[in-house]
Amino acid sequence: MTQTVGFTELLTATDTDLVRLFYRIKSDPRDDFIIRINRVAEQLGLNHTQLICALGFNRHIRDLSDIHSVLGFKSYKLLMYRNNELFRTDTYRQLSIDNVIDIYAEHLEDEDIFAALRQLLKPRLDNIQARIADSDDPQLTICYRMEVHTIYTAGLADTAFAESRLAEPISRFRELASEVKVVADSGLLPPSNMFFMDSLSPGEKVSLIEQCGISRAMIENRLKNARISADERDQLENYI
Repeated sequence: MTQTVGFTELLTATDTDLVRLFYRIKSDPRDDFIIRINRVAEQLGLNHTQLICALGFNRHIRDLSDIHSVLGFKSYKLLMYRNNELFRTDTYRQLSIDNVIDIYAEHLEDEDIFAALRQLLKPRLDNIQARIADSDDPQLTICYRMEVHTIYTAGLADTAFAESRLAEPISRFRELASEVKVVADSGLLPPSNMFFMDSLSPGEKVSLIEQCGISRAMIENRLKNARISADERDQLENYI
């Protein structure tokens, strides 16, 4: 019997709601845990990844060992291993962008979940970027842009995260997400600091000039650097 449950409903359910919901769930302990998860997910109208991530990121699931058992896990720790693996490797195939945004919105409720999410951000984004590089699907780019913005606006990103992203040779992906503008708006790094980073592309420098108040004096100062690329020099000279 299917009892459809929304992803967000399961993600935000109280411990009482979870117990009441899973009381009616059928699970065969002889089955492999993957099969058990799939069958439980089917009963709830979710897919495998949605079920595990909605529960894994629900702050009330930690002590509900009976539910862990229904899914084939001997402990909360094993459930979280599976949760982290699925969240890290999913590229909007099983979790929609709405699911992901809901997960990020819930992180403030639990310090452990907050810490876990922060550790998953880089490998998750790396996987999504790899898929974008092999795809021409505009919807994928839209989802990526929304996710990057949410990471900053939800407070998951800190200065170290922003600095790491800006130092990586991923200007193509930062530009897809208008990330330098998002970083500036978040207050994590001043636009002036970013403007003088060698790792930013000429296009990102132009974005900072046009959207973040980079002054003529800063541009002139940057142009004094003999090591900047010809492309960057050409772009910056347009603003003198």
